Amino acid sequence: MTDFIEAGTGVFVEGAFRHLLTREALRATRYQDFFSVCLLKPDVSAGTGTTEEDTRQGVSKKIAQFLRSTDMVARVEDGIAVLLLHTEGSDAIRVAERIRTHIEQVAFPGEPGGSPRQVTLSVGGVSFPRDGYNDAVLLSRAQAHLEEASKRGGNQVVYAGESRR
Repeated sequence: MTDFIEAGTGVFVEGAFRHLLTREALRATRYQDFFSVCLLKPDVSAGTGTTEEDTRQGVSKKIAQFLRSTDMVARVEDGIAVLLLHTEGSDAIRVAERIRTHIEQVAFPGEPGGSPRQVTLSVGGVSFPRDGYNDAVLLSRAQAHLEEASKRGGNQVVYAGESRR
């Protein structure tokens, strides 16, 4: 099991997440079910005294503690992915907003001896089957929404045609 889970955070590694996402898309197709995928990236400001990697690690661990045990959190390329089972559309937007506001309220360690710091998130999300029928399309569209959230200044959710802050 350790090959699938990151030791420091307890979240899935990218390869395991992609495998589970592919399986979930196949399962949901067969049983006419639904789910959502959110990609999240901390809005890191320069001079915080911690690396982006440390920030992503701390944020992913907090998100995993906050979500339902049936949801999946993974560290991916340069961010965090969340698979929200049996959640779509406006419900997924509400969950993404709760994640964003929850992380914004956490005091993350700053520079050694310094004060704690606040981390904000940019979030891009999609729902199956409305926004795509396979893992590649879903991840590509979620990435596009994540980039849009970052372009708009960060600290917001852009979800398949709907945006919230």
